[in-house]
Amino acid sequence: MSQFAFNRLSLALMMALTTPLLSAAATESDKNTSLQEQDVEVVSVLGKRVSYANNSTDDQMKQAMAPIGNVMNLIDNLPGINVGQGDAFGSDDYTTTISMRGFVIDRADQQLGITIDGIPNGGSAYAGGSKANRYLDVENTRFIEVGQGSADIASASLDALGGTINFVSADPHMDSTARFAYTSGSYNARRYFARVDSGELFGHTSAYLSVSDSFNNRWIGTGSNGHADRFHVEFKSVTELDKGRITTRFSYDDAHEDNYDYRSLAQFKQNPRWDGLTNAWTGDPDIDQNFAEAWSTLRENSLLYVKTEWFLTDTLDLTITPYLHLQNGRGDWLPPYQVFATDVAGNRINQGNGSNRITYTHVDANGQPILDGNNQQDGSKRVSSYRHTHYDKTRYGATANLSWELGEHRLRTGVWLESQQRNQTRDWHAVLDPQIYHYFDEQAYWVQFNDDYDNKVLKYYLQDQLQLGDVNLTLGLQQYRIETRRTDLFQPANNGKVSNTSSLLPSVGLIYTLNPSLEVFSGYSKNFKAIPDTILNTVGQNFSELKPETADNIELGLRYFGNSISAALTLYQIKFNNRITLLTYQELDGAPDYLTELDGTFINIGGVNSNGMEATIDWRLAAGLSWRSALTLNNSEYTENINGYRKGDKVAAIPETMLSTSLNYQLDNYRAGLSAKYTGSYFGAAKRLDAASGSLWNRDSIPAHTIINANFGYHVPLSSNSNFSALEINLVLNNLTNKAYITGGQEGAYLLGAGRSSSLTLSLSF
Repeated sequence: MSQFAFNRLSLALMMALTTPLLSAAATESDKNTSLQEQDVEVVSVLGKRVSYANNSTDDQMKQAMAPIGNVMNLIDNLPGINVGQGDAFGSDDYTTTISMRGFVIDRADQQLGITIDGIPNGGSAYAGGSKANRYLDVENTRFIEVGQGSADIASASLDALGGTINFVSADPHMDSTARFAYTSGSYNARRYFARVDSGELFGHTSAYLSVSDSFNNRWIGTGSNGHADRFHVEFKSVTELDKGRITTRFSYDDAHEDNYDYRSLAQFKQNPRWDGLTNAWTGDPDIDQNFAEAWSTLRENSLLYVKTEWFLTDTLDLTITPYLHLQNGRGDWLPPYQVFATDVAGNRINQGNGSNRITYTHVDANGQPILDGNNQQDGSKRVSSYRHTHYDKTRYGATANLSWELGEHRLRTGVWLESQQRNQTRDWHAVLDPQIYHYFDEQAYWVQFNDDYDNKVLKYYLQDQLQLGDVNLTLGLQQYRIETRRTDLFQPANNGKVSNTSSLLPSVGLIYTLNPSLEVFSGYSKNFKAIPDTILNTVGQNFSELKPETADNIELGLRYFGNSISAALTLYQIKFNNRITLLTYQELDGAPDYLTELDGTFINIGGVNSNGMEATIDWRLAAGLSWRSALTLNNSEYTENINGYRKGDKVAAIPETMLSTSLNYQLDNYRAGLSAKYTGSYFGAAKRLDAASGSLWNRDSIPAHTIINANFGYHVPLSSNSNFSALEINLVLNNLTNKAYITGGQEGAYLLGAGRSSSLTLSLSF
């Protein structure tokens, strides 16, 4: 679609939607006068009444998803967002991708911020990051608020280049209750969930404790096809004081996830139900390097925060929230060889990259490496390795925010401080007998690298919100100061440092209230992303050539809140500068290059311009019957000819057209929902050469697809004579038509969408 045609279509759709809304607003304004008293922070599906585009999830979206699913999937039907998962239930962090307005979270890039109750998640990268599913169960998620282009100025994230996703946890019940739920589903899925709410304690405190245990096999293959196993605990308490509130929350998550592999478009067309990993041990390391049970992610995450809110006067509030995050984990691969690393004198070493590395596949009768390739000699045996990359992190910090109502002004200021220390180590273990299984020697024969990373973060901001009649004007400034160090514990010459101090980042917003039901909003913000510490993990990279990423975001929108219809429309334009990307990871004969310290090299590839439109409508058709839909039109293009990318080419792996729609019905104790999401064709690659000619551009046109889901529920209160207070049954069916599709990925490497799946949850309340 040309730029001119895109703008005309956006304008036409805006006019088409605005006309009936203005008419409806005129007739319903008298019936909605109570909306004048509605707090600007009150959240609806359309989001908050603020000067930037935002949307939120609700209970209907939770009911449409299996409890065993990944909490990240809850936002997939919101405008502008595409969530890709390699696993049917989202149980593989390695293949979780999110795109929004040309920005992504994937294996290479993290350009969207994630917070948990406003607490930074610590990054979303596979190496050392933790997405929201590490901190929250679906049942304990109150709602999720998404700022598609901008975010609240107090948001604490180093990745919020294209907006922020804030996951808000549920509060404890004021009544003493208990709940137990069991889920059974496709691919041997099973899940146990229990939550106990204390009710009111000591006249001012309430709390809950929940535990869940989940398991499912990979949806591809049978037998030893890999699995995901997750144990999760959450605790939250709220204490109300005379002039304050204290909220304490703790979560613990222990996950083992066997991964999926990315596929090319040609491989998808050959077989959209196989990712290239195997489900049977053959005893041949060249084949078994792709054994699904050996491609694994192991992670433990603990997050604790104590939020203290102090209502100092009727107009002055102070919130201080210290937090602590601990992580350890491991990533596994199974190289079909062992490594002989030597120093400059030719002596074998057991740590550090050394001056030379030779791979070998056999040892002789005495167990000595055969380095000359003479593998057929008598008594020779095949060898292989189990490669582990270890991730350990300690992160602590605090946010402090002060709000002061001063006449027509609301002044806000705050600071975010964080210190993070993490270690990344890679060791290689000998497989004891490759003919039997990948049982390995727990004593590593070689530690390839051992790196410490230290990150110091300081952010501060100042904002003034001014009410001028029907106009609310917001002015803000913020700045980041980040210092990142890498210490190579084996080779000090590789030590590195990156300092990031942003310019003063301005934000301007305006809300014009046309009547109590209808408002126009507009805003500008300059967003910033710090250079991540993962870049320092590359060897031989000239970091001085990299510049921090920034984005200028402009929005113009309309919101309507009616009795039966609510709707929102947003037009946006984004200028993304100094985009950093990871060059496609290296492969040798179709398999990963296991010896690389990182999957490629980070480069700036110039700029990206994005513009588009997002529209949402929520229509309560009748009592118990509602329809909701969201339309996204996005156009993202490279702005420069640089490093093989061409000006005017579409940004890779970003859907341009998405339409989601759902119909929900509830009658007494019964409910049902039907939803569909259409994703139009888009380009998956931007600079990939055609293999046949060696010169033609092959941009991988990803096929369009529509995925249809359904859910059914039954809730019934039980007799007071029973030990149980309520029974609930929930059935979720995903991909009803068993559609083969590409669900996400990154440039030239795509994720296969899961086939049809189902889950049934039985829940009892006490």
